[in-house]
Amino acid sequence: MERKNYVQVILLSMLMVFSGILYPAEPMSAEALKDLLTNNTMYCKNTHKNKEFVNFYREDGTVTKRLPDGSTWEGLWRVTDDGKHCQDWGVEDGECCFPIVDIGNGHYQKIDKGKPKTDFTVTRGNAENL
Repeated sequence: MERKNYVQVILLSMLMVFSGILYPAEPMSAEALKDLLTNNTMYCKNTHKNKEFVNFYREDGTVTKRLPDGSTWEGLWRVTDDGKHCQDWGVEDGECCFPIVDIGNGHYQKIDKGKPKTDFTVTRGNAENL
């Protein structure tokens, strides 16, 4: 009887992990996010829209995004005191803020409503001359 309960607990735990109910990492702190992004290049893939893009985050709070077609957007960015990464591209939706988690091996994710929205890596400096 004890073994059966043990197996059930393991199976339920696996189901929760793979269903997204449990998330393996805590959101990054404001200080860690600022250190990660300031004056660095982010290589991104939006998991909801399956689109790739590159951002460069300047120390002065401006950001440049290059889309796959080569077009660029200029916007603003900041990190809130509670560690959310915010961007404003000057469109109707205004500023959008999301927590970021470090998933290991130099990979990060923006989280929207408890699920990954964007996967990304960061390279030091303005690697794409944005």
